[in-house]
Amino acid sequence: MAHEIKRLSAAEFEALRHLMTNVGTAQIDAARLVLVDEMGYQEAGDAIGISRQTVWKAVKGMMETWERYCEARSLEEAAQMRKLPRGWKRATITAPAAVIDRCLAEAEAAHLARLKQLTLAEAALLAQAEKKPGR
Repeated sequence: MAHEIKRLSAAEFEALRHLMTNVGTAQIDAARLVLVDEMGYQEAGDAIGISRQTVWKAVKGMMETWERYCEARSLEEAAQMRKLPRGWKRATITAPAAVIDRCLAEAEAAHLARLKQLTLAEAALLAQAEKKPGR
């Protein structure tokens, strides 16, 4: 009963390792051999000195945790996107420092302009409410 194993990058695995507080070091090391280094369950178990079944259980448990972690991040991202003003986007970028600095400065200027726009709109609404009869 062979099934395809999702592979993780070394960075992804290291992030996942920190979530695995109830799994022993040997199991985590064996799971890394399977998930990152692409060894088979038996080969990883032999290398670490644990059974193939123990490796399988460790990989299964880690992948279940990984899936929950990815789902939680996706939910967080969706919630953050809903909070953005219309026409705005959220991004994570890797670029030279000067490009990042320029982008951050432009984003800050746009944010301040939006705050000013909201303040002016709020003031206009308050002024309009004060002009209504019965106030």
